[in-house]
Amino acid sequence: MPTISSRRALKASPKTASKADIYQRIYEAIVEHRLLPGTKLSEERVAELFAVSRTQVRGVLQRLAVEQLVTLIPNRGAFVTTPSVDEAHDVLEVRRTLEPAIVRRLMDRIGQGKAPGAVKQLRALIKREQQAHTNGDRRAAVRLSGEFHVLLAELSGSSILTRMMRELTPLTCLAILTFEAPTGAACPNDEHTLLVDAIEAGQAKTALSLMVEHLHHIERSLNLQEEEEPQVDLADVLLG
Repeated sequence: MPTISSRRALKASPKTASKADIYQRIYEAIVEHRLLPGTKLSEERVAELFAVSRTQVRGVLQRLAVEQLVTLIPNRGAFVTTPSVDEAHDVLEVRRTLEPAIVRRLMDRIGQGKAPGAVKQLRALIKREQQAHTNGDRRAAVRLSGEFHVLLAELSGSSILTRMMRELTPLTCLAILTFEAPTGAACPNDEHTLLVDAIEAGQAKTALSLMVEHLHHIERSLNLQEEEEPQVDLADVLLG
């Protein structure tokens, strides 16, 4: 069941919002773990919060549905997506293919002198992430962790890779929210530091290995074991 905090995640907007504004607020609420899987997004309530029509909200929800962040159920409404075990595996498998390529491309750009401030930007973001951890601000830490991976794509110079990472980041958040083990630490920020150290040193093989291991670490922190359906003995049930 969604918590009270998740139901309050969309706070009233002080003025009429655009579709882009509404989309961004919902996107950020998912990335910051404020909107939990299964939370209902009532068209009427969201329209009221942002002082817009239900038609505008419906358009936003349809966009989110295309990105698989929202599930539209006929006659029931829109709900924040609850990914299956297979979908969680798929998201992380795609990231393990995509992100080493992003790191390789970024290192090539740095080597060619096309991204002179890349390492500085990455370290600045890591510093903000570490400060959020120190302050106990889990929402900010989670958001900044996702932003780190998106920033890597942005610095690689590819708008396509950036768009893909921006779509994969909230899907990963939903997988973490759905399957995170009680003692799991999905994205330790020291691994981000080690990755940037390797990028700065020009150690491509190490950097690629660290990225893959980092993503494996995220997956291992989740409880993605398929639960077996209980076997029912009809004789016991019907005749016992």
